[in-house]
Amino acid sequence: MKKNIVKAISTWRELDVDLFNGLDIGVEIQDFVEPNLTIDEISHIIKYYLESLNGIRNLVTIHGPFLDLKPSSPDEMIREISRIKYKRTLEIANILNVNHVIFHSQINPYLNQPSLKKLNNKQASEFWHGLLEEVKDYKGIILLENIFEETPQMLHELLMEIDHHRIKINLDIGHAKLGRVDIEDWIRVLKDYISYIHIHSNNGDFDNHMSPEDHELDDLKLLLDKYDINPILSLEYKVDDLFNCVNRYDIFR
Repeated sequence: MKKNIVKAISTWRELDVDLFNGLDIGVEIQDFVEPNLTIDEISHIIKYYLESLNGIRNLVTIHGPFLDLKPSSPDEMIREISRIKYKRTLEIANILNVNHVIFHSQINPYLNQPSLKKLNNKQASEFWHGLLEEVKDYKGIILLENIFEETPQMLHELLMEIDHHRIKINLDIGHAKLGRVDIEDWIRVLKDYISYIHIHSNNGDFDNHMSPEDHELDDLKLLLDKYDINPILSLEYKVDDLFNCVNRYDIFR
C-alpha cells in the first residue's frame, strides 16, 4: 500500500514543486496558521497556491488557525470567532481542492471535572456538525490534533461524542511525547480514528520540533504495523537536506 508522505511548510516560499514531485511527497500548507493575515494577504497566498499546486503530483493538506480559538468555549463570542476562522479555512480548502484540514483539538486537560468534560464534548460536537452543515461544499476530512492532552483518553472521548465519519485524528507525535504515556498507548487507544500523523521530536521539556532519531522512526513503523493503520505522515520539523530526510522514510513505503 502506498504511503503518503507530506512535508509541512510554514510559508509558500518554502514550496519547490519540482523537488517535492521528484521526491514523491506532498505538502502540508501552514501559511493560514498565522492569526493576523489580512484579506489581501490571504488572497495573495491563495493565488500563489492556485498557480503552483497545479503541478504537484501528490497530496496537499492544510493546517488551520488555532491560537486562542475554542469551538466549545462557554463564551459565545469566542465560539463565533472560532466558527468564522474555521469556516474560512474550509472555504480555502475548497478553493485549493484540498481534502484534509487540520485543527487543534483545543482540549484543556485540566478541565477534567466530569460534568465540564461532558459539556465541552457536547458543545464541540454541535460546533463541528454545524460547521460541516454550513460549509456543504467541503467534502473532505477534518483532522483534530492533540496539543495539551497528557493521555489519549480525552481526545478519544471527544471523537466518540462527535461521532462523524469525516472527523478523524492527526496524532502529533511531538506533543504526545510531552505527555504522561508512551506513543504506543496513544496509537492503541486512538487507532480507529488516526488518519494523519505529525512527526517531530523533542527533549521532553518543550515542543521544539526536532528531527526524530532513527530509532523513533523504527519504533513508529513497528507500531503502525502492529495496529494495522496506514496514516498520512507529515514531517513537521525544519529540514536542511530534504532529499536525505525523505530517504529516511523509505522504511514506511
